[in-house]
Amino acid sequence: MSFEEAADNEKQLEAHERRIVRCKSCNARIIFLLTPAGKRCPTDADTVEPEDETFEWGRHVSHFTTCPDANQHRRSR
Repeated sequence: MSFEEAADNEKQLEAHERRIVRCKSCNARIIFLLTPAGKRCPTDADTVEPEDETFEWGRHVSHFTTCPDANQHRRSR
């Protein structure tokens, strides 16, 4: 790996880390990804790669499935 590739990798990882926020109720690390419908979905950060922008079922885990207080954060339809 060249120096330039390593620097690009480092920038990508830093940008990924800045996207991580904490759940207001359980303090888990989450990243908001866009769904195919264009809505933002809280996603467990451990399932997201730095280049991911769109939520994919089976690949990512919605934080609504793992948060003990998920019902408090859901919007009504």
